[in-house]
Amino acid sequence: MDLSRLLKVSDWQWRFAPEGAMRVPAVLYGDEGLLTEMDDKVLEQIGNVACLPGIVDAAYTMPDAHWGYGFPIGGVAAFDPDLGGVVSAGGVGFDISCGVRTLLTGLKRGDLEPIKEALADSLFHTVPAGLGSKGAIALDAIEMDRMLAGGARWAVEQGYGEAADLDHIEERGCISGAAPTAVSERARHRQREEMGTLGSGNHYLEVQEVTAIFDPGAAAVFGLAQGDIVVSIHCGSRGLGHQIGTDFLREMAMAAPGFGIELPDLELACAPIRSDLGQRYLGAMRAGMQAVWLNRESRRWPEELAPPARTVSTLSEIS
Repeated sequence: MDLSRLLKVSDWQWRFAPEGAMRVPAVLYGDEGLLTEMDDKVLEQIGNVACLPGIVDAAYTMPDAHWGYGFPIGGVAAFDPDLGGVVSAGGVGFDISCGVRTLLTGLKRGDLEPIKEALADSLFHTVPAGLGSKGAIALDAIEMDRMLAGGARWAVEQGYGEAADLDHIEERGCISGAAPTAVSERARHRQREEMGTLGSGNHYLEVQEVTAIFDPGAAAVFGLAQGDIVVSIHCGSRGLGHQIGTDFLREMAMAAPGFGIELPDLELACAPIRSDLGQRYLGAMRAGMQAVWLNRESRRWPEELAPPARTVSTLSEIS
């Protein structure tokens, strides 16, 4: 990235002054080395975000920023509905609520050494992963509606977790305002057989050992100690989220002129938050979040590899 266009505020904060159609400045976080290595597309994209109606204060990028879809990955912006603020399907992205969960097992390395090959084989054969992967759960129309409305709570009711898990999930695993009726039949079809699957790309399930603690206080809150064995699950909304993004990005792009919105980039297609279109998208997006929390909640140890009875397993959300 060409740093000559930026004002250095501190060793880790940089300001891109408004130019052209930008309504607010852009603020970038990271040291000089990180920003120098960033693609110039990051600056272009965050500048485009700063052009959107109703944006508050500034458009921000985090130190991990890189070229994304409309928004740079690591881009952050807030929009005020009272000022005509918008919601952008491209800004939210196609993998709605992608994130990571860590499962505390109560085990140490020595507990797994005798069975690690059997565990790896069992995980490989029982956890669906990869493009087009399908799970063991297939939802009919009624259960699809219940899942989209109930999220991880629906999973617990079906036996794919414990009620105590919900204390460690955003919104206790079920967000208000989810609107299954705003989710298209195509999106539902794509999700029907993808429950409990990881998908492809950078998604994974890993059995990990905590080898170092950098913040003892934070580790204590999460119940983590050096030498602990944990299971980290990284997945998103799979075909459901991708289709929700596709459906609404297309509709928002077509509707933008009617809202008086000039898009600096079609990938930033958006609609006023309080419009019918904006509200339908938020309802569909929240339904997509339900599926994500369920996906990261669906869990059962293979019986032959179950943790000892002394183990108390809990879930900690570390998105």
